[in-house]
Amino acid sequence: MKILMITNTLKKGGKERRMLELIKGLLEADGDCRIMLVSLDNIVDYPQVYEMPIRFEMIVKGKSKDWRLAFKLRRAIKDFNPDIIHSWDITASAYLQIANLISRKPVIHGVIYDAAADSDVFRKHYRRIKMLTPFSKMFVANSKAGLAAYGTPSIKSVCIYNGIDLNRFNKLPPVEETTAQLWPEKKPRFVIMMVAAFEIRKDHGTLLEAALQLINEDDSFHFVFIGEGEFRSALMEKVPAHLLNTHILFTGMRHDIEALLQCADVGVLTTNAGNHGEGLSNAIIEYMASGLPVIATKGGGTDELVREEETGLLIAPGDVNALVAAIRKLKNDPLLAGQLGTKGAAWVRSELNLGRVTRSYLQLYRHQLGEQIPLPTN
Repeated sequence: MKILMITNTLKKGGKERRMLELIKGLLEADGDCRIMLVSLDNIVDYPQVYEMPIRFEMIVKGKSKDWRLAFKLRRAIKDFNPDIIHSWDITASAYLQIANLISRKPVIHGVIYDAAADSDVFRKHYRRIKMLTPFSKMFVANSKAGLAAYGTPSIKSVCIYNGIDLNRFNKLPPVEETTAQLWPEKKPRFVIMMVAAFEIRKDHGTLLEAALQLINEDDSFHFVFIGEGEFRSALMEKVPAHLLNTHILFTGMRHDIEALLQCADVGVLTTNAGNHGEGLSNAIIEYMASGLPVIATKGGGTDELVREEETGLLIAPGDVNALVAAIRKLKNDPLLAGQLGTKGAAWVRSELNLGRVTRSYLQLYRHQLGEQIPLPTN
């Protein structure tokens, strides 16, 4: 099977990481699978793409509406002659509508990756998906909440959860070694980590407020914020000088997330409500794969991952008091924290392992190619 994948960028992001993990899974699962990946800009934050046995090209778009791009994609389609095309971005999908007019290759539109509670015609992404719908045969989302938010027809919609390569969590450095990188001195700590870009979709502010309250009452609480983004500096300025880099750390972008999570007691993901509803969070999946209990903002695809008092705890958006209570509860009840972490890890390893997710995508591709097999279901 020849698969052409098209993405708007290879900048650091959850969607891009999911795509590369799927490519790895496809290459391992199907020896006859040949893949061409096209990126529409020249920024590559994932150097491993150059090491993969795939054909990788950058077709850089010019201004915001560069219709020459459609003809460049048309040449790529003609040259590679794929069996199926998988678009990972709404911009790529729009240009593909023109580029694919003659060849009429089956196209999978993987463009639903959030679950905004108030998706409507006032949101650009919502409008673009609605404009694409009459001309498209299949949309794939990473959460059932995402499909509901955008209202794509059930006959041309499928949900496939994110997969994770569990080998990433093997052969990690000793936890003591990683902990020493964060805090040179040895002392008891209860560590809360949040892995998320500092952007409008995420709500680092609520976690910081909770952190300041908890540290004030108990010196053992330590918080680690992992990621980069435009709001990072402003948040750091709100941290008292005596707590910055001692009790509250900002690590910036890290490539050893799996090792860092070994040092944590709780994984947190607080997000903003409304326009930026979470799909299926890679960060939460990583927390669970690491065996951590999870505290997350309820809503969207998060509710499909975190089951209250079973794999984690859910709080309302922006509820600092509820977050403080949830963190305190897990610290004071290590048995509960351990049970939540164990159940979450077991569920991820059973339902979200890369092999299972890869098989679901292969099933989807073969269905679109006309094979008499059902669509995958979660």
